[in-house]
Amino acid sequence: MENNQLISKELNDSFDQTIALIQDLSDIQVNRKPDEHSWSIGQVVEHILISSTGIPDRSTEPTDRAFDELVPAINGIFLDFSTKFDADPALQPRKDAYIAEDLIQQLKDRKTKLILKIKDKNLRLLCKDSEFPQLGYLTGFEWLTVISSHTKRHNSQIERTKALLEEIGQQ
Repeated sequence: MENNQLISKELNDSFDQTIALIQDLSDIQVNRKPDEHSWSIGQVVEHILISSTGIPDRSTEPTDRAFDELVPAINGIFLDFSTKFDADPALQPRKDAYIAEDLIQQLKDRKTKLILKIKDKNLRLLCKDSEFPQLGYLTGFEWLTVISSHTKRHNSQIERTKALLEEIGQQ
């Protein structure tokens, strides 16, 4: 289960970074938008939470490829900050107002649930419930890499949003 420990550490670090980025923000700061076309930090965090509920693994099967073969492609997609994506409508934030402390607690809870859920799981199996756009079916390990890399991407967005709000004197 060495791979489980590796991806658990990745998830832990990604979520802890999100928590560190927002832990000193007030509710007002969490809800401010740098412009009308951007998400607030609260909306970014809600998007992270919606996108990280787990892996689609009700139906799995062995695969003949390396369990982590698509990790470089996944990281390439999410950690290329020069590329902008539109969130799938199902993954878009649903609220306009957030309480910072509630978001922090939800992040802690989500991190704990994910890590506990995968502790003894075989992450080398191909998850057949859902395909990832352009890449196809992923292993459990690769789906968790999606969650970790996606969270890191949005941590960068939170950092940029905080800097923009400071710059325009709203923080």
